[in-house]
Amino acid sequence: MDHSSHHAVAPATTFGSSHSMPGMDHGDMCSMNMLFTWNWKNTCVVFKWWHIKTFPGFLLSVLAIVLFTAGYELLKAWFNRWQKSYVNTITGASATTSDVAIRRYTLKRSLFYGVQVGYSFLLMLVFMTYNGWLMLAVAVGAAIGNYFWGGIGSESVSGARDLSCH
Repeated sequence: MDHSSHHAVAPATTFGSSHSMPGMDHGDMCSMNMLFTWNWKNTCVVFKWWHIKTFPGFLLSVLAIVLFTAGYELLKAWFNRWQKSYVNTITGASATTSDVAIRRYTLKRSLFYGVQVGYSFLLMLVFMTYNGWLMLAVAVGAAIGNYFWGGIGSESVSGARDLSCH
């Protein structure tokens, strides 16, 4: 008895299309691509509730991603400015208050850094939809944010400019 034909999956006909099993009703499910695609219909962005079904929803999603990414650049710039001002405060502190100030600074810096890393990982997950339009939205948002908030003097305290995970 030959069972090989019972488990065959039809090959995808378009580059980047998602695969489906014959006879399965996907209803309101998101498509999940593991290859680059320009198809935006039925795409979920990071969360199941962020399901792109219509063209206006697609345009709003692209705009939201651009703004969210630009906001990440604003957060990085704010963090670097805060870090510089706090270091200047610590260097002017007396020896007795210096230990407490350094511990507070280290704790706050670590918390802010954790927020920044979490934010960047959300952007990475948007990029990992493998959707060309959403990838472009991340790149455009990064460029816009860098234009407004990533100018001269936005280097970190160590003097290095970082390219975090977008």
